[in-house]
Formats: sequence, structure tokens, C-alpha cells
Amino acid sequence: MGDLKCGAIPTPVIIRICEISGGYVHVMFYINPPRGKIPLYITEECVFNRLQYLNLLYNKEEDKFRGKFEYLLEDSPQDNVGHFTLRLLVSTTPESWNHWLTRERLLLRHRLNHLLPRQLHRLFRNILRRSKNYDRPGATCIKRSLIILSAHFLQPDVFRHIISNEHTTDCDLFPFKVLFNAVPDLVKTRKLHLDRGYGIVTCSMWKIILESLFHRLIQLEYNIYKTDMQNTVQMDPRLELMSQRVIKSILRPTIQSNADVTALNIDNEARKFPPCMRHLHLVLRKKHRLSHYARFYYSLFLKDCGMNLDNAIAYWRDEYSKPHICESGCTHKWQNNEKKFIYSIRHLYGLEGARVKYGSPNCQTIFNADPGPRYEGGCPFKILDIEQLRDVFNSCLIDDDIQEELIRLKVRDAGAACGLFLKATNDDKSQVIIQSPLEYYVHVTKTDC
Repeated sequence: MGDLKCGAIPTPVIIRICEISGGYVHVMFYINPPRGKIPLYITEECVFNRLQYLNLLYNKEEDKFRGKFEYLLEDSPQDNVGHFTLRLLVSTTPESWNHWLTRERLLLRHRLNHLLPRQLHRLFRNILRRSKNYDRPGATCIKRSLIILSAHFLQPDVFRHIISNEHTTDCDLFPFKVLFNAVPDLVKTRKLHLDRGYGIVTCSMWKIILESLFHRLIQLEYNIYKTDMQNTVQMDPRLELMSQRVIKSILRPTIQSNADVTALNIDNEARKFPPCMRHLHLVLRKKHRLSHYARFYYSLFLKDCGMNLDNAIAYWRDEYSKPHICESGCTHKWQNNEKKFIYSIRHLYGLEGARVKYGSPNCQTIFNADPGPRYEGGCPFKILDIEQLRDVFNSCLIDDDIQEELIRLKVRDAGAACGLFLKATNDDKSQVIIQSPLEYYVHVTKTDC
């Protein structure tokens, strides 16, 4: 058939993915995919309208959406098409899947917060009806939990209560139980009380429990059918082309967040970094690898400077996909270790493992660090000798008098030396003592503004 381009696809071209057959379906929970046919150009419009809106919603800029809202209405065939087709297209890489699922979960939360009572009642009815016919390996606990939840909230007294003005955000008047292994995220974060293998759900938690089950349901489908989904995309050139466009949009997003540092502007922003972090940036750009501790400290610094998760993944993926020129001992390749790298980055952002909120190191930590001979990091005022420092100073056109003062400070106070370096290289007259790389960057950024 040849390459197909958006806007150049003839109307007769149709793809056998979906068409709603008779009657409305409340598709907000997406339990069963539709069947039938739809023109490919409509499918593309549904997919890319949805992707644009999901990214805007994630960045809290949904009011900037200028696409076709009719493709996002909860009860519309286009919404169903957009969700299930996009689910198929992003299944090709773990990174694109996680990117999409995070935003779909956010969209559900957004919709639940704006439901009318009649829409909520219809949602529970459809979840109950469709869950009874849902049959997937390993899905028994999710199926039972959805049935229990829907039947509970469809009770007249309970439903009237949760839509009333008297229903508070901490109300526990009508509790019920779900299997604890159906909602492990809520158990892990201790949002549920446990009672002999069951989690106690209060009536005020109906949105939270729906969101958790939604996430579990979609992730289960992915775990079961991932290979089939990927083969479906690879065997159809139309889907494969569309998937490539979606993945490219995700990996190199055109919609930027409000982060100060992104994968696209980091070379410019690195000019504002303190000497220690600028050194790591230059080493990474030159050798495309860093040793473990250097990568750990630099990643945390970028996170605290405002680099969001998506940009962090894009930045490290770009570097670690290149051939390495490295003596640090790190020979890992992104292509061979993608899951490991993504998990590691998400861990630093507090999204995996113990979900610890790591902070970037202060000057004392960097100054005292001595992880080994292959470590590229550390404080330049400690690791460089006087002649090496003079070369750095001369390259920055620092006056001789200031150079001598920097050398005197080198031994006894790295923070004061870094503060003086800041003033000398940024024409800054303020009296500032630097205590951390982040403090240096924030100060320079404010001065530029």
C-alpha cells in the first residue's frame, strides 16, 4: 500500500479496528474494545487529538486545547476509538506505555471530578454489566472487586448519599470490602485498612478505588496481550507508521512543561550550572556515559532544577543510545537495558521502590565524596590542582586578583570559592555563600531574570 501520511489518506481507506454497534456505551472505564470498521483518517484524528489533550492535561494546560472536543466526549464512539487505538500503538515500548497510562489515569480522575449524578449512575451500571462478562486470565480479583463496588454504590441509599451535599471527603458511613490484591497500590500507600485479606473501602473513597482498579485493569491487559499487541502493530504498515509518529511525539515532546531544564535546552542551561555539575554535563556529552555516583548526583541535580520525568528519560536515553568513549567502567547501552534505566530514573523521582523523595547533594557531600578512581565528579576546587584551576580561570577571563583569592579559598572553604566564582563569571555584586549546586543555579537564574 505504501507509506500513509496524515491528511493524505484517501477516504475509502478503512482499518478494521472499531465501530460502535448500536446504543450508547459508557466508555470511560474501557472494559471491552469495540468491533467493526472505521476510516483510517478518522482513527488518526481520534488518536492525535487524544494524545494532544492528554499531554496538555498532564501539564495542567488543558484550557489550551484547540482540537476536536467531540473526539473526547465520554459517550462518543470517537473516544472509544482513540483510547483503544492509542493503547495498541504505545504497547511497542515500555516508555511510551508508561507515558500514556499515567495520562489516561489522570484523564479518568479529571472526568470523575466532573460527573453529573445521572452520568455516575450510568457508569456504575455499565461497569457492573460489563464486568460480569469480563473473562481474562488472572483477572478474577479485579472482576470481583468491580462487581462488588458497582453493586454497592448502585444501592439507592448509598448512591443518594454520595451525590448529596452532606457527603464529605472523609465520610465512612457506607463501607465495603474488596480483595487486597486487587488494589496493591492503595495497600502499599496505606490508604486502606486491612481486615483478613480484604481492604476496607469507605464511601468517600469511590473515586480513588475506581482509579486504582482502572489502572490495574489496563496494566493486566498489557501484561497478558503485550506480544499480540506488538505483533498487530508490526504486521500492519498503517498501524506501524502511526505508532512511529506517536512514539516520536512522546519521546521528543513538542509540548513543553514549565520545567526550567529540559532535554532540548539543557546545553544552554548548563552555562548556569556550578562548576561541578557543568563538568559532569560536559563529560556526559563527550563520553556519553557517567559512573554510577556521578550519574546519581547529576540526575538528582537536574530533577531539583526542574527537569521533569519525561525530559529526564529523553535526555539519558539520547546519551546512552550513543557509542561510549568512557573510562568510568560503564558500558551499558540503552537499547539493551531500557527497562533498567527507566526504572532507575523513576526511582530517583520517587515513583518506584520505596518511593523515597531524594534530594540533590549539597556542596559538603560533593566535596567529601570519594567513590573511587573512576569517579568523574567531585568539587573542582578539591580535585583540580592549582595549574588546572588557573586554566579554568583564564578560560573564563577571571582577573588575577580574584584568581589568587579563589586559590586561597580552595583549601578551606569550597562553598565560598564557588560563590566568588559565581560573582566573577556572572558580574554578580551580591554577597552570596553557596551551600549547594542547586542554590548556585537558582541564584544565577534569578539574576538573569
